[in-house]
Amino acid sequence: MAVTRRRFLYGTTVLGAAATVGCSSRVGGSPRPDPEATRAAEASAPESPRLVTIGILNYQPYTIEQGGEITGPVPEVARAVLGQLGVTDIKIQLMRDEQVLAPALAAGQLDMVGGLAVRKDLCDTLSFSVPDYVSGTAFIVPSGNPKGLSTYADVQAKGAKVAVMAQLPEQADAASAGLAAASIVPLPEPTAMMDAVRSGQADCAAFDDLSARELVKSSGGALATAKPFAPPNRLPLVGAYGFPKESADLLDSFNNRLRDLHESGDWLAIVAPFGLTEDHVPPPDLTTERACAG
Repeated sequence: MAVTRRRFLYGTTVLGAAATVGCSSRVGGSPRPDPEATRAAEASAPESPRLVTIGILNYQPYTIEQGGEITGPVPEVARAVLGQLGVTDIKIQLMRDEQVLAPALAAGQLDMVGGLAVRKDLCDTLSFSVPDYVSGTAFIVPSGNPKGLSTYADVQAKGAKVAVMAQLPEQADAASAGLAAASIVPLPEPTAMMDAVRSGQADCAAFDDLSARELVKSSGGALATAKPFAPPNRLPLVGAYGFPKESADLLDSFNNRLRDLHESGDWLAIVAPFGLTEDHVPPPDLTTERACAG
């Protein structure tokens, strides 16, 4: 499943789709509009739809399916925002193939999508909400982190080796941080990275924080994650909701309420049970436009 997430985030895909189930400060976006202007705009805006269909990537910990119920930070935040907008019927379609999302939006089969990482190529076909969460880089290390590896600088200083997934941003990050090619172990998929750390082929593995946390759950306590850090010379993974390019009404209202959710602290209360923390709150200067620029 982690392979699906990373391929989804960086542009390749895994085939398959799953079933349909019925069911702020200036955090992460453009400066908050004047409250009076916002109220006036909302008063003149079209009434919010009563039914919204959302396509969401089926990947833990962002989305979790338990006993036929769909939960997780991405669907729960969407439900909270849409509920404030008066949406009374929310249907969620779990997706495993990124390539179906934009066409489904364009065809009117979906009203919005969730669990997306903001990328330049997707910004050409979707309108993104303000950033909802970020996920920096974290090292997967042996339990107890015996070599004390938390950053690429630690890897270099201690003559260690770091495993990365080939052709993903962490491979370029490691080189950008000054690591020699001999210190970087490129591997084809996450399980291979974990095996490399367990076997000593690598001293740590670099992955986005939330995916790394999910991966180590299957290690039986043999592996852990170090404290996340900002990747060098690029933005962290930025998560947001996607909307059709030609429709701004729902997006504008959604953005206003998502900002409110962050500002009130309710956002953190919603996502904390799924492992997200203050480390995953978008920084105040992060905007959707900046994330789209890469």
